[in-house]
This record gives sequence, C-alpha cells and structure tokens, in this order.
Amino acid sequence: MQRIYYEEGLILPEKTIAALGNFDGVHNGHRILIEKVLLRAKQLRVKSCIVTFEPHTREVVQKSCVIKLTTTDEKLLLFENLGVDICVIIPFDQKMLEMPKDEFQREILQKQLNCIEFISGENQKYGNLQKNPPNTFGKNDFPDAVISLYGENNTIVSSTEIRKLLLAARVDEAVNLLGHPYLIMGTRIRGKQLGTVLGYPTLNFTSPSVMEKIVPPSGVYVAEVSYGKHSLKGCLYYGDCPTFGNRELHIEFFSLDEIISDPAVGGECALWLHRFIRRDKKFDSQEELVEQISADVKIIKRYFFKE
Repeated sequence: MQRIYYEEGLILPEKTIAALGNFDGVHNGHRILIEKVLLRAKQLRVKSCIVTFEPHTREVVQKSCVIKLTTTDEKLLLFENLGVDICVIIPFDQKMLEMPKDEFQREILQKQLNCIEFISGENQKYGNLQKNPPNTFGKNDFPDAVISLYGENNTIVSSTEIRKLLLAARVDEAVNLLGHPYLIMGTRIRGKQLGTVLGYPTLNFTSPSVMEKIVPPSGVYVAEVSYGKHSLKGCLYYGDCPTFGNRELHIEFFSLDEIISDPAVGGECALWLHRFIRRDKKFDSQEELVEQISADVKIIKRYFFKE
C-alpha cells in the first residue's frame, strides 16, 4: 500500500475511487465502506484510496483530546491488510475545518487525489456544514454514493461503544464489533529475564501511552504477535509486575509457537488481543505466580488449539 502525507503540491498520477474519515478502529462499519471502495476501484480498474486525518477531527472541532482506538500507524496496517492501494493522511486544522465542501471536492479530491468517484457512509460529515448540506456533494459530474454501514446484528458499529467495551475488559465483544483482534503496536525492548527464571521466557514490548490510545486493563490476554513474515500465538501480559515490586507499565508475550527468529530490539511489532483472561494481581510467592501462569497458558492453548 502506498502511504502519502498530504501537501499542497500533491498530485496523484492515477485515477482513484475514494472514501474519507477518521476510521478510528477500522471496525466492521468502516470495513463495509472500504470494501465498497475496493469493489468499485476493481470494477473501474482504478486505484482505491482511503483519506484519513491527523489529528482526529474532533480534536479540532471540539478542541478536546481524543483517546483513540488506533494510532495512524495502526490504521495504516489495518488498511493495508484489507487491500487498500493508497492511503492519504491529511493534517486536519482550522483551515481544513472551514473549507467549503465544494472546494474540498474540486481542489483536493478531484484535482489532487484524481478522484472520479466518492463513497461515504450515512451521517458522515465533511466540509463546512454551515455552508453545505451533509452527505452528497451534489455535483452531476462527480458520482457520490452514500451507503449504509451496518455491522454486527444489523446495527451501526460505534467506535464509542468499542472504547467502552475495551475499558471494561470485554475484549472479545469489542473484537466482534471491530472484525479483527484489537491492535496495539509495540516496540521490542530488552526484559529483565524474569520470565526465563519462572520457566516462561517472554518477549518484552513498550506500553502504549494511555493518553494516545485506549489500553484495556492490566492483566493477561489471549494474543498474537506479528513481525515481518512471522506470527506467534501466545499469552500476553500487560502491567507493572506487582509481585516483583512493580516496574514501569510494559507488555510481555510468552509464545506457544517456536520462535524461529526473534523480532529485533527496537523494532515495531503488531500485538493482536483476542480475549481477556484475568486482571493483574500481586501474588504472595513466586511459586503461586508460576502456578497461575500455568493455568493461564492452559486456557490460552484451549482457545487456539482446542486442547
């Protein structure tokens, strides 16, 4: 997938079918929209183009911090996994907020992004709404399709609802609405070898900033780690190791698969959360902790391998 950061002189050389939005979470509702873009692009033999914003538009409109489901890098990975050809990231500021809809269509979508057709979801808003009605652009020479974005159980999937589920540790329910395991990008760091001492060697990763994105409660999760061409199933721990006198918040991953090649220290990996197992706690002894880890691993093996 081609990743492009918008600038005034940008001109895409190939024709595109486009959709735009924050796409926070890239959930099932978003997937319906993206798949429609992919289908139309294939039918017309042009490029599929997803246009997203940084920062989240609500941060500019409401002048408030938005704790997101997905960072820009995470969204890009999810778009790529869906088969999108081009993603354009537009800096969202007051000037962009106040731009009239017809100008956005003419100058950015048509001239710069070479867009010949635009697809949007119901209730999607763009452009200066004080000067333009919502939804369609209303230009006869610019096809503009509005589609319904129904997800799980024929209901509109909400990023807000997914946030609530994740914060309540109802990860499997959130995953059903997302249409994919919950994604956290983590940087590989060197651990303190405590897992090896306990008989469960782990890969260690930085913890994401809780001010940047939603992070479920500290505890143990069914998870996968992917990096390069490798993917590992296993047990993910997120917390500060209270049994060992507390550390900074971090992530540890115990692999159920043989690790052929370790991810490089300092390299980014994709951590995919499937299900929440239990909350973090301080154990009275190392032996008690090992016993609990053994029980956690059995649950996770049953999840992946039906053992």
